[in-house]
Amino acid sequence: MKRMTWPLVAATTLFLAVPSLAVLTTALAAPGPTMSFFSGGNGGHADWLATSDQPPGDTDNQAIRLVTTNGAPTYAKGYAGILVHHVSGIPAEAFPDSSFWNNTPDPYLFEPYTQGSPRLVVEFQNAAGQFDGYGDLRQNVRFNGWEEVNDTSQYPNGAWDVMGGPCSFLYNVKWSVVQSCFLGHTVLSVFIVADAYGIYHLINDITVDGKTFSSASDNGNGKNDPAGPDATTDPSLLPPVVFPQF
Repeated sequence: MKRMTWPLVAATTLFLAVPSLAVLTTALAAPGPTMSFFSGGNGGHADWLATSDQPPGDTDNQAIRLVTTNGAPTYAKGYAGILVHHVSGIPAEAFPDSSFWNNTPDPYLFEPYTQGSPRLVVEFQNAAGQFDGYGDLRQNVRFNGWEEVNDTSQYPNGAWDVMGGPCSFLYNVKWSVVQSCFLGHTVLSVFIVADAYGIYHLINDITVDGKTFSSASDNGNGKNDPAGPDATTDPSLLPPVVFPQF
């Protein structure tokens, strides 16, 4: 804006400066969460599916399909997942609780036990930007219809486990405990992964960082392209650490 003499145009300057500040603030604001799909290859597949099979009250006729193949004995291939973008750097204490809906419609290996899959993983980093642990939200048991996975109304069947970080290991806790464990740390990445057990899942109504993904239209500027059957190799579409070891 062209500089003008203050006594003559003080009111005009103030009027123009406020919108300019609003535009600047908007431009600098972080984009909201978006998502993309990834595959561990060997037939693992993830995409949006047009279907009337949805959680109660959901009417957009879309769900996410995660198709896994049996990757025994190592299970290193055949998994499928969903990566959430634009969440890195948020302090653990400021990152809200997450949830999602899962439907495993067919009888499956280990039923009714889930083996921790699928799970929503929140990975954390220390002040040096190094991965140092995670919390993951999963069910202990499930059956063959739509079930919400959260640590509030579904606790203790739905709960978080903690691996690494200052707490080392905690089982079946609530999100507030995870936040306490990683106090002073920030989020590194967030993703949902279904392990390579040869099980078919439908996922819907994923809530991360206050945003719910119910259909492809909720993904804004995200990437809705399918993943699989070949392995995802683009590092921007993969979690930094898919299977952390401690």
